[in-house]
Amino acid sequence: MKKYLKLILASVFIFSMTATAQQQTPPQGQFGMRQQLSAKERAENLAKDVSLTDADKAKVEAVYAKNDTIFTKFRTEVSRDSPDFREKFKALRDAQDADLLAVIGKEKFEAFQKLQAERRQKRMNNN
Repeated sequence: MKKYLKLILASVFIFSMTATAQQQTPPQGQFGMRQQLSAKERAENLAKDVSLTDADKAKVEAVYAKNDTIFTKFRTEVSRDSPDFREKFKALRDAQDADLLAVIGKEKFEAFQKLQAERRQKRMNNN
């Protein structure tokens, strides 16, 4: 009887450890890539980072939503192997940045860019 009890306890322990380990993985999207946050979540994060008003947050969310459709269409139409993929993608990003600059202003946009650079550097150091 003690052997069965030990076997059951060990099984429960192993099962709980594997369940816990599986919960700690980041959300994955298609092809194992990290899943992108929604326009609303990115707008909320930007609002927290640079102290936006609710009106500005709504405008930023609209910019992100508009650009999500543009970027999705771009990714389906243009192959990543295309020689000018990077240039076209950069042009889309620059257009999004111009829209954000118009909404949040130069000072807050520069603070946002600084935070992005710091996060990018931190990611590079962790890999």
